[in-house]
Formats: sequence, structure tokens, C-alpha cells
Amino acid sequence: MTERAIFLSALDLEDRAARAAYLGAVCAGNPALRQRIEQLLQTYREAGAFLDVPAMQQLAGDDQVLTFLGPPREPGTLGRLDHFEVLEVLGRGGTGMVFKARDTVLQRVVAIKVLAPRLAASATARQRFVRQAQAAAAVRDDHVVGTHGVTDDGPLPYLVMEHVAGTTLEDRIKQGGALDLGEVLRIGLQVARGLAAAHAQGLIHRDIKPGNILLEDGVGRVKITDFGLARAAAAGLAERDVIAGTPLFMSPEQARAEPTDHRTDLFSLGSVLYTLCTGRPPFRGDSTLAVLKSVCEHTPRPIRDSRPDVPDWLCDLISKLHAKEACNRFASADEVADLLSGHLLASSCSRGPQGSAAESSHCGPRPNGQPHRVRV
Repeated sequence: MTERAIFLSALDLEDRAARAAYLGAVCAGNPALRQRIEQLLQTYREAGAFLDVPAMQQLAGDDQVLTFLGPPREPGTLGRLDHFEVLEVLGRGGTGMVFKARDTVLQRVVAIKVLAPRLAASATARQRFVRQAQAAAAVRDDHVVGTHGVTDDGPLPYLVMEHVAGTTLEDRIKQGGALDLGEVLRIGLQVARGLAAAHAQGLIHRDIKPGNILLEDGVGRVKITDFGLARAAAAGLAERDVIAGTPLFMSPEQARAEPTDHRTDLFSLGSVLYTLCTGRPPFRGDSTLAVLKSVCEHTPRPIRDSRPDVPDWLCDLISKLHAKEACNRFASADEVADLLSGHLLASSCSRGPQGSAAESSHCGPRPNGQPHRVRV
């Protein structure tokens, strides 16, 4: 068996004794192999605690890990981190903590992500955390959670991001199931534009899923969050040794632990769109190994089998995003955004008198013959 196959099989054994017995049998006479597998299992568990559960859904737990905070200067706060008053814990996991805080200098509410003390002791982990934060800060787009800054001066490095009041797309699907076509197009368009902005800066998300897509309260704006955290979670291990991402939404090249580029995010976008249309992920299985096998080898059940009102063009778009080989997908997120924009505009215009004046005024062709880009 390959190292990857052993890792995936062990991952499916939740009972510690059963897992130990399995590793003892398959790694007999090769203690180095067993050590590598156990290290991968530990990293996967730690990454899963932080990445697979949206930060807004994670519970605070005990407060012992907050000892690095300075004493609070305002009543009702948890403590102080430089000039930030920490208001509450939004999430925590093996790789770090997420706080809601108030910037006492700029007088605004922010989200702060702090690298876990265990990882902060590693120079490699700190450098990767800072590098990913700097890359994310270069992305300026309405559909990407903004990064205000990163600090590596103190004992624990942290990055400061905008705080988005709202819910995750995952919560929305759990509460209401599949979305209507207009919402599918609107959300898909905004996610594609956010990805295009990130890809233009050379940043690949590698963990696009409903739990990492925020729906901002009151304005209907969609924002992608958690850029680069999958790589931070793997700090200390060579990337080739880590399957980074969430199995239900990862690309075949991720499932095979192969090199990835921006088109891996497009595959995941296809899985998000499929889920919005049907209310369930396209690739499923009884185990992690079964899910990864499905991602690599299977074609999802046709969308129109359960949702006949989804148009053929959208089914075809999702199918192209789901091409097993990256070279057969769309070339860019911009291309996907333009297609969704054009169909969203056509859908708005087809409503006729019900459409708003703003929608109707943009329904005709542009002088240069190019399609309009819907503003969202």
C-alpha cells in the first residue's frame, strides 16, 4: 500500500485502539513510515478543528489559552492585545484562535486571527503565517474579507481583518436547502469575482466551501474568508505530504496530493454551485477515502434529476468546472464571472415590467458589442 492509502485508511478508524492495531500491522518493520503516518494524522486532526468548522460556529471552550492577553482596560472584555480590546472568542482550533475585538485607535470592530503558541514557536510556521497574511492583504475586493495588517513583533503573530456581521453560506443551506436560481447566480458571481481578484495577486485559496463564504447582513454581499489558512495549518510539513482542503469540496489534484494552481479553486466553485442548486455536495461517500475516490473518479448525479428548473447552460458550466483535469476547466475565474454576469442580466431583463429601472436600463447591447457586467 502507498503511504497515502495507509493514511486515508487510518483516518477512517475513529477508535484509537483499532487505528493503532491497523498501523502496527501495515507498518510492521518500518517505524519511520508509521511515524510519518501518525504525524500526518495529527496535522489533519488539528487542521480539521480549525478549517472544517466555520469560525462563527466554533465554541469558545476554556479560557486558559487566553493567558497571552494583557489585562482588560474596559469592563466586559476578555483582555487586551496591543491596542485591541478583545470582546469575544469567535473560534479556535489546532492552528490558532479567532477573536472579535475593538481597535481602540481607529475605533472599529475587527476580527483577529492569532497563531497558536505551539506553531508560533516554529520560525517556519511564523514566516508562513506572515507571508500568507501579506498575500491576502494585497487582495482588495468587495467580495474578499479585507486584511488590515499583520504583526509579528510579539510572542504570537496575528493578523487583523475586517469583521463581517452575518452568517455563512453553509448555515444558509442547512436552514433552507437549495437556493432559487437568482440567488445561485448572484452568489456564484460574487464568489467568482472574489476569486478572480485573489488569483490576480497570485493567491490560491485551496479551501473554497460554503463554510468559508460569508453572507453579510443587510446588504446581500458575499465575502470569501480564510485565504491561506490551509497552508498555515500544514506548517512544519512539506506540502507534498499534506492533503490540504476539505474532502467534500476539494479538487482531484488536491485529493491526489498533487501541485495545484488557480484552477483548483474553480473546481471547488463548481462544487459550491452544485450544492446551491441541489442542497447537497456533489461528491459524497461513507468514508474520507470514499469521498476522495469519488472526487477523482466519479461524475456527480445530474443536477436536473433532482432540480429540473436549473437551465442546461448552468449545468454545463458546473460540469466544465468539475473537469477532472485542470486544463479542461475554464481558464480563469474572470471567465466564469462574465458568464454568470451575462445570464444574471438576461434573467433580470426577462422579468420585464417587474424588473427595476436600473435593470432595464442595462438590458440593451453596449456600443462596443461587449456584454454588460452586472454590478452586485
